[in-house]
Parts: sequence; structure tokens; C-alpha cells
Amino acid sequence: MTGGGRSLLLLVISLWVSFGRASATLTEPQICYVLDGILFLYGIILTALYCRIKIINAKVATAENAKGKQPGDESIYTGLSPRAQDTYETIGMKK
Repeated sequence: MTGGGRSLLLLVISLWVSFGRASATLTEPQICYVLDGILFLYGIILTALYCRIKIINAKVATAENAKGKQPGDESIYTGLSPRAQDTYETIGMKK
């Protein structure tokens, strides 16, 4: 294990042990408040990452438009043609 991996493992183990001791002293509503705080931070972090991705994609799109590329020029569907046959063929029924 690398130095960073060992320190992360030690941090996780120490947090696990400290939460084990703290859970004996915390009442049920207090534990819920702690978990709510963790979920709130998790939501903020995910929202920030989502906004960052959207901003980066918008910058890339404006840069491509400035170069003169049209959106969809390099589409994965370029060069594909529809099939000659219909997917569902009628079966000739003789009476």
C-alpha cells in the first residue's frame, strides 16, 4: 500500500472507532441530525460537480461554434442509411 492509501485506511478506521464510541452517547435524534448533515454536504458536493460539468460542456460547445463546427457534424449516425426492408413483414395468408 502506498503512503496515501495507508493514511486513508487509518483515517477510515479511526472514524469508524470514534463513531462507534459516539453512537453509545448520542441519542437517536442526534444521530439523525448527523446523518442529515452528511447527506446535505453530499448533495451540495454533487450539485457543484454537476454544475461544473455543465459549465465545461457549455465552454466546449461555444469553442466549437467559434471554430465554425456545426453541432452534430461528427455524429455517430452520419453515413447510416435506413434498411431497405420493413422490420415487420406481412405473411402471405392463403385461404
